[in-house]
Amino acid sequence: MTAAGRPRSFAAGAVGRVRAVAGPLSQTAIAAAVAWYAAHDLLGHAQPFFAPIAAAVALSTNHMQRSRRTVQMVVGVLLGIGVSELLHPLVGNGAVSIGVVVLVTLFAAVALGVGFVGEGMMFVNQAAASAVLVIALHKAGTGGERAVDALVGGAVALTIGVGLFPVEPLKLLWAAEAGVLRAVGEILERRPGRAADEVEMEWVLAASHRIHVLLTALTQARGTARTAVRVAPRRLRMRPLVEAEERRVAHLYLLAGGALALARTMVDLEELEPGASERFAQGVDTLARAVRELLATRRPWPRDTVAALRADLQGLRTEPLPHGRADAVLAASIKRTAGDVVRLLPDG
Repeated sequence: MTAAGRPRSFAAGAVGRVRAVAGPLSQTAIAAAVAWYAAHDLLGHAQPFFAPIAAAVALSTNHMQRSRRTVQMVVGVLLGIGVSELLHPLVGNGAVSIGVVVLVTLFAAVALGVGFVGEGMMFVNQAAASAVLVIALHKAGTGGERAVDALVGGAVALTIGVGLFPVEPLKLLWAAEAGVLRAVGEILERRPGRAADEVEMEWVLAASHRIHVLLTALTQARGTARTAVRVAPRRLRMRPLVEAEERRVAHLYLLAGGALALARTMVDLEELEPGASERFAQGVDTLARAVRELLATRRPWPRDTVAALRADLQGLRTEPLPHGRADAVLAASIKRTAGDVVRLLPDG
């Protein structure tokens, strides 16, 4: 890419990233404003900074796990406020006081952070940040006001992010699935060089890293979709369908692992016998073609498309294994990956 093209490419990427999150960002801004209005104008709190902070942090820039983030954030803020209010008369203000309060708050957060409340760093971080703010701004209001402000912010976040604008669970699942399928397709379409070496292994390592990043995003999408159909009133009727889709996309973990194992096996075989992997090109092409067709087909996948893919892949699964040990290992990996794709296909 030329020097002149790089700024244009960066600008286009920036516009695309902003456009993708324009909706969630707008909701977050509205929630922060509503939370301040409710705490300041309706409840009469002088400096209700915890309210908009809580709303903005809970909703953030995307729909992912908003209800969980809100609960973790509110509980963390309440813990930080409680610890700092208890310790402030004893330790006073200053650098040492903040250090002591943060240390005690972190110990308390680790001890009390059980279940989903303690997952990730939201709960612990918000507890520590709230404790610091209470000590640093101890004249801004009472501990009770601060706690009410945090609850107001959390309530506004849940109302806007979960009640009024809940995530679309099917689209979320399908987008995460498409990301993993795209990475799997790239693995299947690559052929190891005739003189396989460290370059090929470096490529497999890079592909493995990308796959695991995408699988982490898939895990978050599954959790968000599962929660949405249980707590969002507008999504309750979708619960059976979404839970069935969530269980189906779980097979992507096996498919991704199988594709990586297949790539590793092809590299190993190519090192032992350059050109040997070409004997299995047709089978790997069939797998890659199936993944490409799934990516190119609009959701929900038509029954005839699913049936045709199932038939093609079933042929791979029933082929007899070759006699050579190395060939048999690679053929078995292809059969296993074909089975993983079949298990990903919907039944109805």
